[in-house]
Amino acid sequence: MPTLLPAILALGLPTGLLAQEGGDREAARGTVALPEVNVNAGALQGHSPVRGYVAEVSSTATKTDTPLLETPQSLSVVTRDQIEAQAAQNLNGILRYTPGIAADTRGAIALRLDQFSMRGFSVPTFLDGMRQFGGRDANPSVDFYRLERVDVLRGPPSVVYGQSSPGGLVNLVSKRPTAEPYRELLLQGGSYGTFRAGLDLSGALNADRTVLGRVVGSYYRSDTQIERVEEERYFIAPSLTLRPTGHTSITLLGLYQRDPWGGAYGSVPAYGSVLGNPNGRIPRERWDGDPNFDRLDRTQWQLGYLAEHRFDDTFTLRQNLRYAHSDGYYRQLYGTQGLTLGRDYRTMQRGITGTDVDHDTLTLDTQLQSRFETGPLRHTLLTGIDYYTNRNRTFSGSSSSAALAPSYDLFAPSFGTARIGPLTYQTWSRQVQDSLGLYAQDQIRIGRVALQLGGRYDWYNANTRNLTFATGARTSTDQDAGAFTGRVGIVYLFDSGFAPYYSYAESFEPQAGTFAPARGGGPFEPTTGQQHEIGLRYQPPGTNALFSAALYDLRRQNVLTADTANLNYSVQTGEVRSRGIEVEAKTSLAAGLDLAASFSYLDNEVTGSNSTVSINRGLAGTTVVTGIPEKGKTPVGVPNWLASAWASYRFQPEARLHGLALGGGIRYVGASWGDTANTLRVPDYTLVDLMARYDLGQVIPGLRDTQLQLNVTNLFDTRYVSTCNTYSWCWYGFGRSVIATLRQQF
Repeated sequence: MPTLLPAILALGLPTGLLAQEGGDREAARGTVALPEVNVNAGALQGHSPVRGYVAEVSSTATKTDTPLLETPQSLSVVTRDQIEAQAAQNLNGILRYTPGIAADTRGAIALRLDQFSMRGFSVPTFLDGMRQFGGRDANPSVDFYRLERVDVLRGPPSVVYGQSSPGGLVNLVSKRPTAEPYRELLLQGGSYGTFRAGLDLSGALNADRTVLGRVVGSYYRSDTQIERVEEERYFIAPSLTLRPTGHTSITLLGLYQRDPWGGAYGSVPAYGSVLGNPNGRIPRERWDGDPNFDRLDRTQWQLGYLAEHRFDDTFTLRQNLRYAHSDGYYRQLYGTQGLTLGRDYRTMQRGITGTDVDHDTLTLDTQLQSRFETGPLRHTLLTGIDYYTNRNRTFSGSSSSAALAPSYDLFAPSFGTARIGPLTYQTWSRQVQDSLGLYAQDQIRIGRVALQLGGRYDWYNANTRNLTFATGARTSTDQDAGAFTGRVGIVYLFDSGFAPYYSYAESFEPQAGTFAPARGGGPFEPTTGQQHEIGLRYQPPGTNALFSAALYDLRRQNVLTADTANLNYSVQTGEVRSRGIEVEAKTSLAAGLDLAASFSYLDNEVTGSNSTVSINRGLAGTTVVTGIPEKGKTPVGVPNWLASAWASYRFQPEARLHGLALGGGIRYVGASWGDTANTLRVPDYTLVDLMARYDLGQVIPGLRDTQLQLNVTNLFDTRYVSTCNTYSWCWYGFGRSVIATLRQQF
């Protein structure tokens, strides 16, 4: 600690700010909730563990501990209990039963990236309220065993987070130290040779519980559904909470994670997966790579803190900091796009690509929260400043030469027989991004009305340098951008538990590139987003249940589209519209019933575009049809309908089957378009999941607090394609998978 103190002081913290964090912990999950002394004793916090499936408070939408009933924007929380019941193995698995999200968009392959869409847009992930950044093939990946909960905010979040997608964000909340002892051993095994061992140790490190510690670690490996593709990961995540006074705390969080085998990233063509093929169906374990060439080796480490000091009942200062490093070495053999599938419908042309990436990010967020009254108005005023610097270096190369990337027989693959490569790096690039934001938000309560007003201004700068090795050519470009974003929302709280709301929110997101020289050659403006949302939440008094519904109209503007006057350049007259309805129900009843259900309707359309798209069926000898207007088309990979329901039931002490829990779920994903011309239709699909869990202590007293659980995902082994984005690239979904979990708390 002495070596950290000067750095903390240099960042503007008061000298007393040396410890906090908390939230009441459930020291024994699934049994009783144990108390913990913390700075905000007696109050639920936005990062607190949740017993059951129903969260009451979150800080993700506002950066303050706000009841969900008073939040005028769509927000879902996936709790630790739900994650464990469903045996989710990654972030996509965690999000499968959440409204508005199309999960697993790259199916059973491409697992090295957490790819999903929200309200039809790709969205960023945050960790403990701070954005995660990653370079190409060095994107951060958070293991599910590190997480306490996952908060999902739908709609523009820029007013408190700065640049972001209009679709929203996913905030991952880390496990943090507990005052009460918590010790867990986890063992998992299942389909495709999957094995995981995890250890979670937490508790006070001194008698007065002012120093708390936690260590979470795991080892994982799997042969995966894809033939000859394996995954391997190990991590350790230590954390330490220091609380020298009842008003001050700091939690230090660390991570080292290594993925020596990060799976693959491949695809199959539409002919033989979505469409018919005279040779039959392409096996769903097939891919377009080669285990003797493809490789992802990725390393991540992080160090940061979450600090809080409460001066009095009015003022609270918080500061969060994280330094994160990731690096990745990647090589891939892949099926190329275009007319690359032979007329025999089985021979695919391939290319090779690879990168070597280093990525470093420093993120700092300082907030002052002020609680006060002006007449009948009760204010929670948040003012803040945040900053990040993001630096990445990338070596990259690729080739579609048949001499380096041999063709491939989809129905009779031969691995390791043909010469592949060598891969030569052709370019080097380095990018430095800096962003500074100032924001203010006032949450006002007057009687039954909760009003929210917020505004923010961001300054953004990026410098990108490129070097082409063959010619020695160098380029350097700078981009400066600034944007104001706002949000306003209002909620009316009825005594009956109903809470209707309205909100308007904005977003912005920088984009690289410049206009044509004839238009001045200046950098592109950021994309902007605007959303109107009306919704209704209902929390029946005296119950642990929450029902939500929302209707929204979301538009993304300044989208790049073709410059018809300057070939090979773009203008910013494009627009994408997303409209939809979302419904969610979460309950955890005293009778032992937990429920998570959702329904979503999405109507997404390109409403502004000068560009044309083509019909390229990816088959040699066919004609490419060009000149089709993009305007009026539905974006690729966005299903119109999503629905899911998961329920689990624990038999109560008076029942003969006490100790047994049974659960199951059903997921429906509607059809989507697999090409920009909207000619390739990816069919809808329905999947069924099951769970059974038993407390072994009911039959073996020495195994108290030991649970054996069995999960089956895709029970009926339904064969389906998750998405396509061209006729050349489609992704099979997961087949039936069985996972057995042994969890012991000791």
